[in-house]
Amino acid sequence: AFFTILRNPNSALEKLDITGIAINDSIMISIANSLARNKKLIELQAGLLNWNITADGWRAFSRTMCNKSSILSTHQSNHTLQKLCQEDMEIALPADIRSLLVVNREHRSQAARHKIIKSHFSGSHVNIQPFAKMELKVIPFVLAWMAQDSVINTNTGWGNGCSLLYQFVGNITAFFDFGDENSWVDARAKRRKIS
Repeated sequence: AFFTILRNPNSALEKLDITGIAINDSIMISIANSLARNKKLIELQAGLLNWNITADGWRAFSRTMCNKSSILSTHQSNHTLQKLCQEDMEIALPADIRSLLVVNREHRSQAARHKIIKSHFSGSHVNIQPFAKMELKVIPFVLAWMAQDSVINTNTGWGNGCSLLYQFVGNITAFFDFGDENSWVDARAKRRKIS
């Protein structure tokens, strides 16, 4: 019944205290799976002293908060949960879980965007190919989405849309081929004609 309540998208439950419950991998994985689509629970208070969680349990919880398997999966991850324990106990949590909780807490309306940028478009070699599949009329909206913020939180490393914008503009030639008369031609349209 407990997990059914968490799984219910119509549940109004925003805070839950499970401090007295001993939590192992099996329970943590069940909690993680239950919270995957939950958009209401903000605070899950749990006593860390009763926990016996290995990397498998934390990995499942991390995946619930930021599923990196695809951009859509990241977008559909849990961006609501902000607390898993008292803030002074967060230091005992794995670093990625702490970071994801901070993003949900400090960037609530933009958490999905921050997670997508960090998970799929950060690092030295940013793959901008997902944008190549988009319709040209969508590109201006994509550029605006990328450039919404230019400030990075130095504590978490989240929020650098301008880095993505820079990578995109720097690689814009990947989207185009030069035409016969030295004009820009849409490379996707050219590929469509060939196939």
